[in-house]
Amino acid sequence: MKNSITITIPDFVIQAFPILKEMTYVREFASFITLYPDAVYYLFQTADGQSFILVAIDYPDPTDESQQVKRLSGGFEFEFTHLIKPYANDQCLKICPNDEVEELFFVSDPNGHCCYYLAAAKRSLDW
Repeated sequence: MKNSITITIPDFVIQAFPILKEMTYVREFASFITLYPDAVYYLFQTADGQSFILVAIDYPDPTDESQQVKRLSGGFEFEFTHLIKPYANDQCLKICPNDEVEELFFVSDPNGHCCYYLAAAKRSLDW
């Protein structure tokens, strides 16, 4: 089922993660406490129900952000299962702290202020 909510994703992000064109935007997660939000999480789903989260952040750290998404998503408890390698939708990268990732897993905006990466996600079955 498609929803009528749309968001504008920068072209350079779509070029890096073309799989996003086949997905439906579901919702956004962001912290309500910070005065200057440093991360925003966009939840997408494929036609077969697979969840993905597009992360926009100033300093990417997939391990930390997976825990943050789990907290922000309430009873759904989404968490990352693996990263999608930019420009290669069919290649997955394991979740680990930024300084331990062996391959580039994000793309930077042209101004260098924000990094974007895509993570496959699962949700808790307890809801």
